[in-house]
Amino acid sequence: MAERMLKKFLIMPIHLLRKYKAMSALTQLTSHKYTKLKAVGDALHELLTNTISDDEKKWVALIEQRRSFLLNSDKQIVYIDYGAGSSSSNLEKEEMEKGVQSMTLVSNITKASKPPFWAAFLFKLIRKLEPASCVELGSCVGISAAYQAAALDLNGEGSLLTLEGSPEIAEIANETLEGLSLQNVSIVTGPFHETLKGVLESAAPIDFFFNDGHHDHDAVIQYFNDALPYLSDDAIVVFDDISWSSGMRKAWAEIEEHQRVAASIKFRTIGIALVGNKVKAKERFRIPL
Repeated sequence: MAERMLKKFLIMPIHLLRKYKAMSALTQLTSHKYTKLKAVGDALHELLTNTISDDEKKWVALIEQRRSFLLNSDKQIVYIDYGAGSSSSNLEKEEMEKGVQSMTLVSNITKASKPPFWAAFLFKLIRKLEPASCVELGSCVGISAAYQAAALDLNGEGSLLTLEGSPEIAEIANETLEGLSLQNVSIVTGPFHETLKGVLESAAPIDFFFNDGHHDHDAVIQYFNDALPYLSDDAIVVFDDISWSSGMRKAWAEIEEHQRVAASIKFRTIGIALVGNKVKAKERFRIPL
């Protein structure tokens, strides 16, 4: 009991310290002359200062109600995981392409969704960047897709294609999006190595690409290279779980060095790459969140 209370007591000071350091580092972005980088900085600044409109609050409340419902669900499903499994699984490429079947609670799957803070960051990014075409790898139960689609709805334009490997999980994601009456988003079901090419072709030019679906070095690099020809001139690519494993850390390091990446922003678990030629010198930013 005493240990739990101590941890709870320490969480807030640590959070405040990280927030303070992040706000200090943000100045480089919010004052940047390039509009895309400034937009990323402005999105995070609004999030950290809790700047949110009434319309945005309504969407956040609705989506978090859906998250709460799923977290409290006692429903079990059999699903196929085409990803890397856990950070210590070391699955072979053939195993991942075939998929690993298992049974689990919907509530457990929902726990893999982006937490409210980072989901809200995606929401703010879409609001500030105003992309016309968005692609997401890894729908999960539809929480992050709902945040992105809701932001597009408030923007008054733009669409999202989100890919999910498991049909059972895709069905739950579809229920999430339909329950929220979001019309600007579609789910494409099936293994990424089978569905991604068609999605890229139909969504091009893509302004916003969120990779949260296959946490494996080779897959991340492959899907990034596959997407490059279909990205707009100044696209934003977001990578989740860049510190999840040694392979993911290696993948992010290679992406930062890629010749098409003009600027990169690294958080503790998320990486953002600006793809284009408008920033003359490669820039790197570090935000301690």
